[in-house]
Amino acid sequence: MINNVHKKASIRTDIVLAIIIASAIMVAILSMPEILEPIAQAILSSLEHILPIAILAIGIVHGFKPDEHTWPITISYAMMQKNARGAVLATMTFAGALTLVWTAMSTLVGFLPDTLFKGVYNWLVDILVGLTMITIAGLYLWKNHKKGTEASAPDYRAIWIHGMGAAFGGDFFVILLLTLSIKTLTQEFPLILVGFLFGLGSFLGQLGIVLMAYKGLLKLVRAHEVLIRSGRLSLLILGFFLIGFGLYVLIVS
Repeated sequence: MINNVHKKASIRTDIVLAIIIASAIMVAILSMPEILEPIAQAILSSLEHILPIAILAIGIVHGFKPDEHTWPITISYAMMQKNARGAVLATMTFAGALTLVWTAMSTLVGFLPDTLFKGVYNWLVDILVGLTMITIAGLYLWKNHKKGTEASAPDYRAIWIHGMGAAFGGDFFVILLLTLSIKTLTQEFPLILVGFLFGLGSFLGQLGIVLMAYKGLLKLVRAHEVLIRSGRLSLLILGFFLIGFGLYVLIVS
């Protein structure tokens, strides 16, 4: 009897925590203006003589900025881990997939027109990323419910696939602009480093936020199982949010 009451209370905590976190993240995404492009131009102008540091700094700013491929997503994955090491690995897996795509694209940018990706498909990326998030969260909710086992962290392969898809959304066009700008500044700087350093900076920027959130939430709930279920539910809620946001962008634009 006592165990049943405790379990019901735990489930209520999961749901409340997931709703609070997802709502806070949605507000952060919706309230953040498009600041990365002007900041990137300012940093590049100030540090054009030390391009690696400039690109890394721009990436760090990107990691701080809430969108569909920074800490609003990796916090949910981190919450599903049983320790801080797992939270770091989950963030690294997601950011690593992004960095791989961005590195490839910065390498090939010389062969692509600069307007190829400009905003025309952002709504589609939001919808696809949202569907991916719902699928991953739904599969683990169903798996644990069917087997009656304790909540488990998601497969890192699923996080990697999510990161690969998310790499084409949001500030992807900024990387193209950044690469083209550097190409006009100098022919000696290897363009492959643009996507790599941007991705590395993005990882470092969001990692600090993710670890602070993970440790703070774990200290608050004091139960890994509650945090894992909350992370899964918040990922599910954010998936529906991104689909709705993508449809809104499509209709309005």
